[in-house]
Amino acid sequence: MENFRLSRAPISMKLFLTSLLCIVGLIYISLLVHIWQDTEMKPSLIAKGYGSMEAMELTEHTHKYLPYYALYLFAIPIILFMFTSYSEKIKRIIAVFPFLLIVIDIGSMWLIPYVSQGFFSWVLLFAGTFLGLIFLLLFLLNVYDIWLKKSAA
Repeated sequence: MENFRLSRAPISMKLFLTSLLCIVGLIYISLLVHIWQDTEMKPSLIAKGYGSMEAMELTEHTHKYLPYYALYLFAIPIILFMFTSYSEKIKRIIAVFPFLLIVIDIGSMWLIPYVSQGFFSWVLLFAGTFLGLIFLLLFLLNVYDIWLKKSAA
């Protein structure tokens, strides 16, 4: 990975990767719209929605959202980020932190009906918010590296 950098990729690859990131961004926006329709991003509605779920329904949500987050929304931008010119320290954080937040997000969904609706609805809201911010950061850093980073020849 040391030899290949997105900033040195051919234009066709840059166009492809930027298009891919934009499509992943649209997928993320559709997820946010869906969540907004269900909960209006209000902890009380999050608690009400998840607090009444039983294990089977929580399992279905987990089966739906875990790959949605981990594979569709974060794997692509994170893999691309590993080919940027940013420092190894930042790459190590980005390689792990979003996935920890995904576990916190899904875990809090399970804890709402069984432990504390009030507390874990806030945890779910904050984890989801941080996931959105990390995705936006990854998108911007990747696009910056692809198009604006001056590469050493």
